[in-house]
Amino acid sequence: MSNPTVLNQALAQCIGKRLTFAAFRSPGQHVQLWAQRDPRLETVDATALLGLNQVFLAAPFTLDRERIPFIRADIELMFPEIDPDISRLQECRGSAPVENAVDGDTGLEQFTAAVEEARKACASGALRKVVLSRVINADIPVDLWPGLFEWAEQQHPQAFVAIAFTPEHGLWMGASPECLVQENLDHVRVDALAATRPGGAVPRKISEWGAKELDEQEQVMCHVHATFARMDLANITARGPQVLQAGPVAHLHTVLEADLADTMLGELVLAVHPTPAVCGVPVQDAQRFIAAHERHRRGLYAGFWGTWNADGPTELHVNLRCMRHLGGQTQLLTGAGITAASDPAMEWVETERKAQTWLQAPALNAVAG
Repeated sequence: MSNPTVLNQALAQCIGKRLTFAAFRSPGQHVQLWAQRDPRLETVDATALLGLNQVFLAAPFTLDRERIPFIRADIELMFPEIDPDISRLQECRGSAPVENAVDGDTGLEQFTAAVEEARKACASGALRKVVLSRVINADIPVDLWPGLFEWAEQQHPQAFVAIAFTPEHGLWMGASPECLVQENLDHVRVDALAATRPGGAVPRKISEWGAKELDEQEQVMCHVHATFARMDLANITARGPQVLQAGPVAHLHTVLEADLADTMLGELVLAVHPTPAVCGVPVQDAQRFIAAHERHRRGLYAGFWGTWNADGPTELHVNLRCMRHLGGQTQLLTGAGITAASDPAMEWVETERKAQTWLQAPALNAVAG
């Protein structure tokens, strides 16, 4: 067995000491690792975001806009060709272990029953779409997580790959294909991402995607465009839809861009989250449906995370294709968008396919063997 890389050693140290940290790799960039000297997770309200620079936001799906969590970059390490000095992590103090309640695995009967209820709600007009998620217990020892992060950032060059720990949320890792908000010099970009097909069965033309998939994507795009217009953003443009390959699946993808003008970036972020891609339409009704029908806590799943810089570039991504480690158990979280045209059995298959983002890793095959 080859010796672990310096990045692997740094991640193992952060995880083992329960440091409050985030390591991440944006497409085309080097891996960065930000760690706090003390474990306490700080929060900030939307208006106070204007005073923050070089922090990693880690916002849950159900977000209190007065308590947006962030991780400081007290220790900042970069992992290009020259190895950094990871001994600096010894300056950091971790948190004490806590007993976290573990949500049960979501069974086929439970999930398909919820999908059927969602389908009926959409058929009646109470909803247009709702996204239902499920929990999948996985035999992924935590000591494999550093290697899985390295594998994911090489295997998924177009995804935002991140791993983070906070005392409040536990250990999480994801490989997201969806940008929530990117901002630089008051110019913003938001992804409208929806509809899923197997990666090897993508139609030749956009028009050949099914009516359900095209409708899902249009709902997300219209939601973002309407939010831009309602908040008086300037010079709004949209490009797409195009096909975006995301590991074992593919999605329809439209990029919307605009200038902030007089709008505060924090207000835009909170207006866009949660998008119909991870929640549904109408958003508030979909949130209530999710709360009533999902038995597990989403936590950071379908929330957003990434770098925030009031005086520089900001890059936030929806936390998708992710897993968490709680109470000694690793759990994958995946979801599917439900409309009146949904087939419960096919939606189950879609969530299984999305889970392959992590389950296809060679290191896990070696464990299984």
